[in-house]
Amino acid sequence: MERLQSKITALLLIAILWLPKAGYGQYSETSDAGTVGAFILKQLQHSRVYDAAIHTEATLKNQFENQGINYPPKYIYWRAFKLEKELELWAKNNLEESYTKIKTYPIYTLSGDLGPKRREGDYQIPEGCYKIVHFNPNSSYWLSFKLNYPNTSDSILGFKKKLGGEIFVHGDTLTIGCLPLTDSLIKEVYWISALNYNKLDSGSIIPFHIFPLKLTAQNWQILQQEYWGDQEKIKFWNSLQGIFSYFEDSFTLPIIKIDDKGYYKVDFKSTKEQRSQTNTNYGLPDSRTRQPGD
Repeated sequence: MERLQSKITALLLIAILWLPKAGYGQYSETSDAGTVGAFILKQLQHSRVYDAAIHTEATLKNQFENQGINYPPKYIYWRAFKLEKELELWAKNNLEESYTKIKTYPIYTLSGDLGPKRREGDYQIPEGCYKIVHFNPNSSYWLSFKLNYPNTSDSILGFKKKLGGEIFVHGDTLTIGCLPLTDSLIKEVYWISALNYNKLDSGSIIPFHIFPLKLTAQNWQILQQEYWGDQEKIKFWNSLQGIFSYFEDSFTLPIIKIDDKGYYKVDFKSTKEQRSQTNTNYGLPDSRTRQPGD
């Protein structure tokens, strides 16, 4: 009985005191408009999410505030590096600000090799620019959220009609094409992502980029040398390298487009023109703005 009362009290405190002050708007797992805090409240009805919130809230709050970022943060950005087995969390208070790195999480293990996923059953972890599209509070891997693979680039460059799917970031230590973080670490990653998911004022977007490795000038040179015989990968990685470099130089995300050959392109002109627009999906390719390849 005490545990039930404690759980009800926690839910009420979060719903009544915390969420409204944080400025959270309309939530729904299906991205339809809902009531204030409905998505978070629905998530908290699941014991694993409740456990994640209770055990990570104080730690996360301190980590963000120590970096000068309000908690919960208004904007977050995830980027993963396969070779380094790292998942970085970045955040900022306002659209016009640059991102600040909050924390780096170790990825427990990987399947496949360096290179994008191109077909179902290839055991590859995708590479490219994605977003979080679904949360599973009852995952077979404790907690998990899904990425929007395949996106437009994958659909153009991948094996037609057999692209695969169901790419998740999850707990546990096993994987066949996903990113496992262990049950302990997924609690933080899931909870902070759930807090940001489907906020009305930020365009309902959480960018999630996956790179083969950190595409610094030195690493890019080594990569070209080691994979000189696979020009298909080199050309694809070159399109990702522009996105990596843009962020490293400015700690901001550009507007990204996909050409008709499936390669990513930083749209410098549109990024500059639309920098002040709150509904711009920075860091995410938009198939509606796909441009012909050069």
